Amino acid sequence: METTPVAMHNLGSSVDQDALLEDQDDSTTLGEVINSLGFGKYQIRLTFVMGCAWAVDAMEMMLLSVIGPVLLCEWYLSSWQEAFITTVVFMGFGIGAPIWGWLADIYGRKIGLLSSSFCTFFYGILCALSPSYFWVIFTRTITGFGISGAAQAVTLYSEFLPVKARARSIVFLQSFWSIGASFEVILAFIVMPTLGWRYLVAFSSLPCLVFCFLYKIIPESPRYLLISGQRSEAMSVLHNVATANRKSWYSEDIKLPSKGTRGRIWDLLKPPYTKTTLLMWSIWFSAAALYYGIILMTPVLYTVDRCGNGENSIHGCICKPLSSDDYRNIVITTVSEFPGMIFAFLIVEQLGRKKALCLQFSLAGVFLFMLIICSARVPKTILIFCVRALISGAFQVAYVYTPEVYPTTFRALGLGFCSSFARIGAMITPFLAQVMLPVSDILALSIYACISFAGGISAMLLPIETKGRIMQESKDMEISSSL
Repeated sequence: METTPVAMHNLGSSVDQDALLEDQDDSTTLGEVINSLGFGKYQIRLTFVMGCAWAVDAMEMMLLSVIGPVLLCEWYLSSWQEAFITTVVFMGFGIGAPIWGWLADIYGRKIGLLSSSFCTFFYGILCALSPSYFWVIFTRTITGFGISGAAQAVTLYSEFLPVKARARSIVFLQSFWSIGASFEVILAFIVMPTLGWRYLVAFSSLPCLVFCFLYKIIPESPRYLLISGQRSEAMSVLHNVATANRKSWYSEDIKLPSKGTRGRIWDLLKPPYTKTTLLMWSIWFSAAALYYGIILMTPVLYTVDRCGNGENSIHGCICKPLSSDDYRNIVITTVSEFPGMIFAFLIVEQLGRKKALCLQFSLAGVFLFMLIICSARVPKTILIFCVRALISGAFQVAYVYTPEVYPTTFRALGLGFCSSFARIGAMITPFLAQVMLPVSDILALSIYACISFAGGISAMLLPIETKGRIMQESKDMEISSSL
């Protein structure tokens, strides 16, 4: 089926467009070219390749909720030491996210993604061989640093998507996270009782190495290639997209964006992105604190159930291996991410990104307050299921909005810094879920509920709605389109 390139839309006569783009009169923008190529076989294949990166990331993160309780008993750790194992992973994540984002903006999305995957594999294997608590802390910190680069899979993926398919495609990509998380719990159920935590850590790291072998079939982003001056490489990638999708496209028709300067941190905090950036940092902080909080508190809530209310020695009570029922309930609450994905899939285009975020955060806050007064096991599982579904959905919409709102010149960096602030929230959450919750579930759950409502307020205050918006190539295009 043959299609012609879409005519370039008017960016506004008040801007000196000749200084921004070349060949304005008889060429189309890269965004319009990608829209004309549509969503087809190429994007479907890329969905599964990038989904592998997302599933691997989820396995490493879900691992935290399983090995912490085991090491608590095996090495006679305090609850603070157990929580610190999780915190250092997010500490490494927080440091690594902007660094990988910067590398992806300067050297390419593909290099950043694959380098981070190998780093995760290497230090994951070293963690499995750790002889002491110190080495677990050290290796998990560097593992967290490596895991943080997986977010660039969303950056790369989003830059191949046409406007109409972008939001729901990114939401669908998050389903691979849920698959990876569910697989990790099942793997733990099989491996832990027989082989122990070291084999579980090693097995969980191997998919990272497998992903590295996909190097040849992972494309580089044409947006990055054009903005970095690699026109011929970008044309080759776009021709591959056109061929796979059975579309016709002519390279001489494309317009070259100005190269500009890529990966500058201060661009995130300059107009017109100042308010957006600060609010996005708040949203990502809230989403991560809640998401990882519900993951970490799930086994704690079930083990504390066996303690009774009058037990003073928390360690003596909860230092028991997770039972088959506990693993089953963890799998059930993990599977809740699929309904969360479906809910986000349905509302992200109907309500827009801002309202979808606000709705999910607000409902999660209500269910967290309800969890305070719930003591029976079945209703508690249902409420945990609902909270995790809503927060995972909010996280998915945040991953849709972030690459949409930032231009190509610092899109990866913007996503990296958002991920970094998310991990600040994740660093705090182990002390709420694993230290405070066994002592005072009312206080811990109230704090989580307030964080959820704060995320909803931040979403409604966002100045830009990105629904139906063409992705910007540079900051100058954003300024011109707003005039």
